[in-house]
Amino acid sequence: MNNPLSWFDVTKTSILLLLYVLVTYLGVAFRDVIIETDTAMLLLLLNIVSGVLLRKRMAYVITAISIVAFHFFVLPEHNSFRFQNYQHIITFSVMAFSGVFAVRLTQSQQQKIEENQILRAELNSNYDLASVLAALNESHAIAEALIVHLEQHFKMRAQVWLFSPQLHCLATHQKLSEVTYRPLIERFSRRQQQHIEYLSPSLSLHPLDGQSGMFGVLLIEALSEQVFNPILSTLISLSLARSEANIALAAAKEANQLEQMRNTLLAAVSHDLKTPLGSIIGSATTLSDTSLRLPEQTQQELLQSIAEEGYSLNRSLTKLLDISRYSIKTLIPKCDWVEPEEVIGSAIKRVEQVIKSHPINLCGDTILVSLDYTLIEQIIANLVENAAKYSPVGSEIDIQTNYRRGHFIIEIADRGCGVAPEDRLRIFERFYRSEQVKVKGTGLGLAICQLIVAAHNGEISVLSRTGGGSIFVVKIPCEKYELTDIYE
Repeated sequence: MNNPLSWFDVTKTSILLLLYVLVTYLGVAFRDVIIETDTAMLLLLLNIVSGVLLRKRMAYVITAISIVAFHFFVLPEHNSFRFQNYQHIITFSVMAFSGVFAVRLTQSQQQKIEENQILRAELNSNYDLASVLAALNESHAIAEALIVHLEQHFKMRAQVWLFSPQLHCLATHQKLSEVTYRPLIERFSRRQQQHIEYLSPSLSLHPLDGQSGMFGVLLIEALSEQVFNPILSTLISLSLARSEANIALAAAKEANQLEQMRNTLLAAVSHDLKTPLGSIIGSATTLSDTSLRLPEQTQQELLQSIAEEGYSLNRSLTKLLDISRYSIKTLIPKCDWVEPEEVIGSAIKRVEQVIKSHPINLCGDTILVSLDYTLIEQIIANLVENAAKYSPVGSEIDIQTNYRRGHFIIEIADRGCGVAPEDRLRIFERFYRSEQVKVKGTGLGLAICQLIVAAHNGEISVLSRTGGGSIFVVKIPCEKYELTDIYE
């Protein structure tokens, strides 16, 4: 259906009619100066302009009027439709044919230009939609973006339905009811049609196909005469298939990581926990054997071995429980005002069995900072225990605390074997153990520190120490309580 004439169309038509009248008047008034062919050329030029600027029907009407006016007013016999000689017949015929041909040619070109513009606009619109969909990963967000795009650019309402794991509406236009169209979608899914189904002139169902066949359907309700482009259903099919593939890939990766972690945990339990258990069982069996008469010193050594191995076993089990507990995303620090020296003292008390042969040097100002006492204590305990395990007996462990630029900083330095450059990034991974140094442990202590520091929005890193050894640096953003007024 043609749209009604606008004010701009009426203005263009009026101006061209005035130009036609003016040219015809000049041809009549100055017929002694201007010959008929000159007037015909001017009218032909106006016909071309009419073909470019006016609608098709109006352009043909004005062209026909100009041809009739040229014959009646300009050609001799004037003011009549008779021809004076055959030359005038030729002039009129050329004038009529050229006028109609010019209008038809220009209208055809205009139509091609408009079609190209529409096609270019549609391509740009499809490209914009493809760019938006490419940036989305979730199926629901992809479907919502398509529905918004169809309404804004094509005046269409849409619903996206998926068949797996069961038939459900992924997304719908707010003015379309799921209940109303569910029976239609169910019937369409049972038939497994691979072609578009038109339910009415304005309502259609478009299958969404993937590599394994049809996995959904796109319901379109058109509010205008614009035809739905099947490219859009292909685009949404590819985007949804990509989303489902990403979800499946993520699930597969998660399952693979879980399996790797399970295998690593089994290896850690079978190796690092079996060794102290074997020592405990061996020592206890020896002590309980009544047929053996052991010296008191030997009995004390066996009891000491049971105590040490039991402590090591308890620390390993505690770390395994902590890493499973801290893996939950709900690890939220409960911050309160704490004194770092007190936290460090409590942490050292927890690992005193491991560090009893390592002097501790503590350096730092007395301050109060807002931290989670229990979690920070665990960080310090793990780092101090780690420093003792990788340092020779009798070597000192230096602990320094300070507060700079809104961050509480603690540095724990040892005189051990140090950390190889290739291990500095991986030592914070779960169960990672350096192959260069053989020390008992589960490989979870630094991973737990990393989780706790991350929960505080902080950073943990390791540096090489001058003269040998390592320095573990923990930086946690927090508030500081000013103690100046208290001491004054």
